[in-house]
Amino acid sequence: MHNAHNVLLKVATLNTWHGLNGRGRFSFGLLESRSERMARLISQVQILKDLSADVIMLQEVNPLPFRAHWYAEKLNKRCMYVSSNVGIKLGWGPPGNLNEGLAILFPQNWRAEFLGRKRLSGSFRLSPLNISELSSPFFSFQLHESRVALAVRLHLPVGYHLSNFSGAKTILFVTTHLHHAPTFTPRNQQIFADSIANDGLTVSEQEHITRRFRAANTRRLTEVDNLASWVDSLRKPGESVVLGGDFNCEPDSAPVASLLRRGWLDSWLASGQSADLADSATWSPAENPLAMRMQEFHQKGSAFSSTVKSLIQKTDSLSRRIDYLFLYPWTRIDTPLVESEMGCSGRLLSVSRFGTGNLDPRSSTSDNIISDHFGLVARFGY
Repeated sequence: MHNAHNVLLKVATLNTWHGLNGRGRFSFGLLESRSERMARLISQVQILKDLSADVIMLQEVNPLPFRAHWYAEKLNKRCMYVSSNVGIKLGWGPPGNLNEGLAILFPQNWRAEFLGRKRLSGSFRLSPLNISELSSPFFSFQLHESRVALAVRLHLPVGYHLSNFSGAKTILFVTTHLHHAPTFTPRNQQIFADSIANDGLTVSEQEHITRRFRAANTRRLTEVDNLASWVDSLRKPGESVVLGGDFNCEPDSAPVASLLRRGWLDSWLASGQSADLADSATWSPAENPLAMRMQEFHQKGSAFSSTVKSLIQKTDSLSRRIDYLFLYPWTRIDTPLVESEMGCSGRLLSVSRFGTGNLDPRSSTSDNIISDHFGLVARFGY
């Protein structure tokens, strides 16, 4: 139980970055050397350890199940996980270095219920089967990108609530990683209009960009609808939910608006944090050399025309907030985290970024940059 500043509960989310380029039949290429990756993961664990978060939600955990258990051991936690993108596996199979997914880490002495995995989008695949204590070997037949969510119900110890409530008290924790592709945000629409006016986009190129952006928007809207409906089916009466992860869309996007209309609360804004991108961005190639490495790789490998490639590069290089900790069913910042028959765990105190390292744009390297994303941590208490 946390005592500093009356903090009762800390929850963090981080896209850990698998460091793969997504190209290759039998093995995906690497965007960092193995020594770089190991050094980064060690720094990652140290920063996560320093956070002292009770619950940590991770995306792009690779390879499963080894990496999830590795995090749990290093952080003195237990873990539950599901795969998202695996490939074709019959014990072993291509891509040989891809078995990535989601994980939720929590204290060893907390009772936990694994509520399963929900496929939000993507073609049919056979999920990995846990046929041994090590959850290996895997069986999977997956030809295309899949997006999923993981849900775990955690029973918080009695010391984590403020009232005299003595019954079982739970919070539903859900993590996800939505489809990655640009979409029609107001900023991107302006870039698109400027490109039409100044760069001479042909009609076919305009149609291509429009289809691409709308398809990404439609897919993420479908994923959010599937996610929200699934959470509604899992949630007990009066139970609160913390939903964290990489949503790959900005606060003014249609998928985020859909969640807000359903009564979800964006904890970043609810905690009083600034919406200014200089303070809130979780994806920032200008600040983060790993994000820059990802962005440059995808642009170099693009098969589009130079004008289309330039437009996509402009949209992809924008700093933006795409990682979130959503809360439900909060409607006000002073609403308790858990109330009614489920007890009371305190109120949202603050949300901040972590893993931002040095962030000196004049430097060729930044200290302690642990991922291509920056993480978020929320604190609840008195």
